Amino acid sequence: MIRTPRPRLFARRSVGRAGLAVAAVIALAAGLTACAPATASGQACDQSARRNLGVVAGSTANAPTAALPTSAVTQLAAVGKSNGSVTVVVPSGTPQVMGTTVIGSTAQDAVVCQNDQRTKLTQITSYINALKASAPEVDFLGSIEQAARNLGANPMGVLVMGSGLQTTDPLDFATSDVLSADPAQVAGDLQTRGLLPTDLKGVTVYWAGMGDVAGSQSPLTIPARSNLAAIWTAIIKAAGGTLSLLPEPASGSAAAGLPTVTAVPVAAVQTKTDWTHPIVIRNSELLFTKDAATFSDAGAASAVLQQLVPSIEQNGQAVTITGTASKDQATNNTADTALSLRRAEAVKSALVALGVPASLMTTAGVGYEWCGWKSETDASGGYSDALAEQNRSVILTSAGVDLCG
Repeated sequence: MIRTPRPRLFARRSVGRAGLAVAAVIALAAGLTACAPATASGQACDQSARRNLGVVAGSTANAPTAALPTSAVTQLAAVGKSNGSVTVVVPSGTPQVMGTTVIGSTAQDAVVCQNDQRTKLTQITSYINALKASAPEVDFLGSIEQAARNLGANPMGVLVMGSGLQTTDPLDFATSDVLSADPAQVAGDLQTRGLLPTDLKGVTVYWAGMGDVAGSQSPLTIPARSNLAAIWTAIIKAAGGTLSLLPEPASGSAAAGLPTVTAVPVAAVQTKTDWTHPIVIRNSELLFTKDAATFSDAGAASAVLQQLVPSIEQNGQAVTITGTASKDQATNNTADTALSLRRAEAVKSALVALGVPASLMTTAGVGYEWCGWKSETDASGGYSDALAEQNRSVILTSAGVDLCG
């Protein structure tokens, strides 16, 4: 009989009574016993290649109730299999550092080790999904800084859940029209003032739900969502990291009774035209039928594209509509290039039907061979359709603007 010690969930915490209750439940459930033949030290729960993850998550006002998407759970599972740790931070206006916990195992028995890892994955997922902000406003930049402090030499990365609409200094999207600002200028200003996160060099920041809102926050237009992503891409790049947007959109209502978050003004497309950066439309918004160039919901796709009609017309010069595709383990890009081109042409046809002159649009397809393609292999080394989804998009660019901005 081998008995594993009952671990403490977090090394340090700053939580309210509800947070303590959740942590206590997890800690009590974590003490496991099992009987099986012992294995040689290091074979069952190898500690030699631990990978740690920072997590910024928790329900806040004006955003859908936080729920880890499949691709995020995959990252957590990989941390557990490496016997690494997770540092959790809630992005309140004053970031709540909940602490650090190992979500792997130290058992020297293969069965116990695997049971520990599975159980702790369930526990940490439930714990994160139950977190809520305890202070007004939202601070993603400061929360990312805190979450990245314990990553170590071979980090899994930082996982962020939330809209990305920070409402505190020095990145207050609720003032000064930051949402439509030039991404390079925003990142440069933060860098000049020494306000970038200092522990992101070589780190991938996985972000779920960027631009997805609820409550009193007005929905983002496609240009606003694209510029928001461009701003965070520039900030994280300036800090030495890489941004990877997880594909699953956050949806639903905001949790009730949360501290106030100021609504960010969203300029109407008709009065705000900025073609100095690419405008990215996610497949989750267009809803193409799998492996086809037809919309599964033509009405919904038309409503999304309607937002771009005034902007394209105001631009006054040809806009290139480029389709991109996931690799899906393909060995060459021929079929994906053809599919992505057909999807670009479907978007053009839909825009023509909405009144945009065909002369203002050209089309292209690049398949999976382009500057913005992201890996479709999850942390465990297997193909992930959830990660592949982030490569399925349609991008609109004006003359002289690169697909990757």
